[in-house]
Amino acid sequence: MRGIIYTRVSSDEQVKGSSLESQEEHCRAYCQKKGLEVAAVFRDEGESAKTTNRTEFLRALEFLRKNKGKVEAFVVLRLDRFARNTEDHFSVRKILTDYGVTLHSVTEPIGSNPAEKFIEVVLAGAAQFDNDIRKLRCTDGLIRKVDQGYWPWKPAVGYVSSGSKRRGERKNTPDTIDPDTGPLVRRAFKEYLTGLYTQKAIAKMLDDWGLGRYRKT
Repeated sequence: MRGIIYTRVSSDEQVKGSSLESQEEHCRAYCQKKGLEVAAVFRDEGESAKTTNRTEFLRALEFLRKNKGKVEAFVVLRLDRFARNTEDHFSVRKILTDYGVTLHSVTEPIGSNPAEKFIEVVLAGAAQFDNDIRKLRCTDGLIRKVDQGYWPWKPAVGYVSSGSKRRGERKNTPDTIDPDTGPLVRRAFKEYLTGLYTQKAIAKMLDDWGLGRYRKT
């Protein structure tokens, strides 16, 4: 039998570390134990599994399509390397089945009998649950920062970054008003509040006042 190995990490830190190599090492050992010949290895570096729109993941599926009937296994270290939401998991799982390919997890007991199928459903749901919890915590954290009086994203026009990201620190202070663009933005808001101008007219005013020359490209 022949199979392919798919590995994935979602952060630059993991890419620089040994996670990808460790995943591949364990997957190769699994293939050797199961008597699977490794036909190809696909590595997604710094890619989230929130969607299937991952460069190497799509290449892996295309490889299986072109080699339909010649490859029988899709090997991952864990199911959360494969997908992190149940809809994508079972959608792609169906594609693999159509290609005659079985999904293998090195560390999890999934398979074709009823108990193994149930475990796969539970693990796929757990991966989505974990992803949803992370998203909720991130959203709550951003809302909390806004409530505390500072903008957690890239500074809006009229403000200068506090520079915390460059220093490798968490952003916990408000951005300061840009001495060049800040007064122009404030003036624009005052004019808009008069009700005499449309947003398009205000945008033209800002151009006429020279806002564009301060914007970084």
